[in-house]
Amino acid sequence: MPRRRLSSRGVSRRRLSSRRLLAAAVAAASMVLVSACGVSLQSSAESIPPDVLPDPVIVTPTPAPASTSSASPSASASASDTATDETTARLRLWFVQENGLVAVESSLPVDSNPDYVMQALVVGPTSVQAAQGLRTIASDPLTGQPLAIIATPAAGAPATPDPDVDPALTDPVTVQLNQAFSALPPAEQVLLLGQVVLSLTGAGESAVSFVDESGAPVAVPLPDGRVLDTPARARDYGPLIYRP
Repeated sequence: MPRRRLSSRGVSRRRLSSRRLLAAAVAAASMVLVSACGVSLQSSAESIPPDVLPDPVIVTPTPAPASTSSASPSASASASDTATDETTARLRLWFVQENGLVAVESSLPVDSNPDYVMQALVVGPTSVQAAQGLRTIASDPLTGQPLAIIATPAAGAPATPDPDVDPALTDPVTVQLNQAFSALPPAEQVLLLGQVVLSLTGAGESAVSFVDESGAPVAVPLPDGRVLDTPARARDYGPLIYRP
């Protein structure tokens, strides 16, 4: 019987069918192999639970080896000073908050020199305290110059004695008011005077007298609107203490 000769088109179709059958067989074998390994197939992707992921690695820098040399005398002295400062009673300075005065602990010890107290009031609160709403009126907002300083003995005129002050107590400290003080609003004047009187009396002064730049005594306003022409004491400006 004569053999039929296949056309080139028929040969190509048979080869394509053989390749498809081979690919299907390989895929089936792969599925069987995966199933045998215990891995189940999923129709859609799933996210990995967070608790399955490992924690990030944190690299901690190795500290430098400590020096074996002994501490210098200056370092020992500084440590001693720090220990002493921690046990020293601190002076409370008074700063403005809203329409009143609040006390904050300063780095000055109690019984500090009056000049140091006034300088601290001029410098004002720390940045942290300022962020909490505290401010000072002891410096001119335009020039930065102090509005009140401790008067020199030559500038202070004899103050009218206060009959309520015990003569055995120390003499009042004299504070000289800058000319710009009179330009402040009345409420600001009273707050500044309260800052000065409460801070200085807290530092151990019995009372505070006020003079102008010529050394002449100055009658100062009180929180209740009265004018005081005698040395001021803490109780005179006590109503300004801020009580939230």
